[in-house]
This record gives sequence, C-alpha cells and structure tokens, in this order.
Amino acid sequence: MKKKEKKLKKKLKQEKEKLKRRPKASDEAVVQTLTDKIKRLKSELKDRDKLIGSLQKRLKKSADKNGKSDNKNDKLKGRSGAAKLLRSQRTARIGVAQKQAWKQHGFLRDRYEYHLENGQAKETARAMANRDLRDSFGDEAGYSEQELETILS
Repeated sequence: MKKKEKKLKKKLKQEKEKLKRRPKASDEAVVQTLTDKIKRLKSELKDRDKLIGSLQKRLKKSADKNGKSDNKNDKLKGRSGAAKLLRSQRTARIGVAQKQAWKQHGFLRDRYEYHLENGQAKETARAMANRDLRDSFGDEAGYSEQELETILS
C-alpha cells in the first residue's frame, strides 16, 4: 500500500505544480474575455428591454385607437364634406390631399361643362355635376349650392 500511496501523493504534487506553473497571462486573458462577454450580454439585455418597452407603447397606442375609433366614426358621420376634407388634409400628406382636390375639381368642372353643352341651365348643370362628383368620389366630395356657385361661376 505504501507504494500506491506514494504514487498518489506524487501525482497530486505534480497536478498542484501544474496549476501553480500556469502563466498568469492566460488567467488575465480568460478574465478579460469573460468580462467582455458579460458587457456584451448586458448591452443586449438593455437593447431588448428598450425594444420591449417600445413595443408595449405601440401596443397601448393601438389599443387606445381601437377603443376610440367607435366614437371617432360616430363623430365623422355627422360632419359635412368640407369638415371631413379639412380633417383629411390635416392628417394626410399635403401633396396627396392637394392632388386629390385638384382631381375632384377638374372632374367637377368637366361634368359641369358637359351638362352645359347638353343644354342644361347653369344651376341644373351645377347640381348634376355635383351629383356626378358625389357618385364618383363619395358623398364627402360634394359641395353646397353656394360653394358650387363660387367654384363654377
């Protein structure tokens, strides 16, 4: 038994010496890589927390919009065409709204001239052009009689 014990002790000593002989540079390198990894993971966590926060805000906004949309639709039904057009101009891009307005105005003028050429009176031609405009672009695109008189004079 003594030989086996001596061999075991000798092996233990050799292993301890190997551990002691290990250069410090590798320990420092390991420590440095681990700290870098920790920093990287912490930054990823912060980024994901920010992402989660922004997604939660978007979710709340969309939930609020869905809740308010019923009331908003009820309010919009009671408004006239001019109020709807003004509201759409505020929310939409200006260029798109102007292009749409010019399209409607051109259509209205063309239909007015068409009805005049067919022998209709001015007031009747205005009313028919307005009806054609509403049929083509929807009820919100129509105008009142006074507006038609100023536009198509």
